[in-house]
Amino acid sequence: MDRLKRITTYRGHAQFLASLERYGIGTIPRQPDIPSPYAYSDTHAVHVWKHSQIIIVETAHRRYDVFGVPPGVTVTPFDAEIGD
Repeated sequence: MDRLKRITTYRGHAQFLASLERYGIGTIPRQPDIPSPYAYSDTHAVHVWKHSQIIIVETAHRRYDVFGVPPGVTVTPFDAEIGD
């Protein structure tokens, strides 16, 4: 996955979240090549920013990296997860 942006402040992170076109459209499996010391979920939440699907990962304390989701990765909609 390609890193599109790095955010290093809480304010910057909040402003970035406010700029998203859509927040939380689904999930993808956790990417083992992206370290995240604070994440325990098996998935990453997928959002839409500038007409592209992205994930946001806190890779270190107060360092948020934004990665583009490649076209070949299947996004599981949140609605599909209910009841599974």
